[in-house]
Amino acid sequence: MTYKILYIDDQDTSSRQKDLEGLGFEVIIHKPTNDFKEIEVKVKNGINALILDYKLTEGKGEQACFDAPTVAQFVRTLHVKDALDIPIVLMSNQAIFTNSYKKDFTSQDLFDFTITKQEFTAISEVFGAKLKSFIKAYSKIKSDKNLLLSLGLKKEDKINSRIELSIGKVQKNIYKVSTLIYEDIISSIGVTIGEEVLASRLGIALDSKEWVNVLESLNRSKYTGVFSDIKNRWWMDKINDWWKEKISDKIPIRRLNAEERVELIKSKLNLKDLKVAKKTEKSTSTNFWTICKFSKEPIDIFDGIELLKDYLPWQEKEYLSIDSALLNRDEFKNQISKIDKKAIRDLAKKLNKDG
Repeated sequence: MTYKILYIDDQDTSSRQKDLEGLGFEVIIHKPTNDFKEIEVKVKNGINALILDYKLTEGKGEQACFDAPTVAQFVRTLHVKDALDIPIVLMSNQAIFTNSYKKDFTSQDLFDFTITKQEFTAISEVFGAKLKSFIKAYSKIKSDKNLLLSLGLKKEDKINSRIELSIGKVQKNIYKVSTLIYEDIISSIGVTIGEEVLASRLGIALDSKEWVNVLESLNRSKYTGVFSDIKNRWWMDKINDWWKEKISDKIPIRRLNAEERVELIKSKLNLKDLKVAKKTEKSTSTNFWTICKFSKEPIDIFDGIELLKDYLPWQEKEYLSIDSALLNRDEFKNQISKIDKKAIRDLAKKLNKDG
């Protein structure tokens, strides 16, 4: 199926239009003016997604007196009224705008995701796959009218009651349902986990030759809902069921260290070529349960530095390994408590003193 995109930009778009068409999209270019009716007509004429440059006021000829957020808000309001919700993407030359909305776009009810024009040029195929996934997700959420179906579950399956409550508050707003699923359910550690966390919890090194055999055994645990074409996720509850059925119904996985987990898995699945995941240099435990937010290496939460942020009730906390915390990276400095910062400084001084 060919998806139709409305692309609004006041600068030359010929190169990106060609790239988007090469990805299989039909592209309608619109040069912004101060007449919102023109945008409304094109949107109501049937488009599947909207791409907006941030600054729409610098083109030649008649210039618009508004920028992307104003257009996005207008289209969001239009679609709430007419039930024609579509994904909206911010694409700008200036990272300052895309980064700002990456941090806080969900609270502003405007953009599904953001990307710089430079990033688009570098990873256009990834962008194309992501945009198509969002278009399909909007359509499925709209037609399902049921959270469980959109999540790839059966009607008899159960989901965290807090998730149901959160969805219930926004269920008529496809954008908000889509955002909650993408950002808060399948992009965080909690009811679903990604491949790196999965490997950490099983104690297996990701470069093991027979890792693919373990994933095959876990097939029934795989997340198959909206966005599963671009997000590899597994249901944690179903992983626990798999462990009980296939590995051990007597010893919970959490009680074992990585070496013990791998030995059990090798024995029960008749696998020989699985390597045990290694701990980071400054870690003390191989009772892995999560990954370092920066390095993605497996860590025990008791070896980690907790990152401070607003977690939803079904989400697990994120951590840095001690090794990564010692790097003192700017992107995490506001997410580490004063007590932990002091402990890291003291450790760094000791390590420098000891050579």
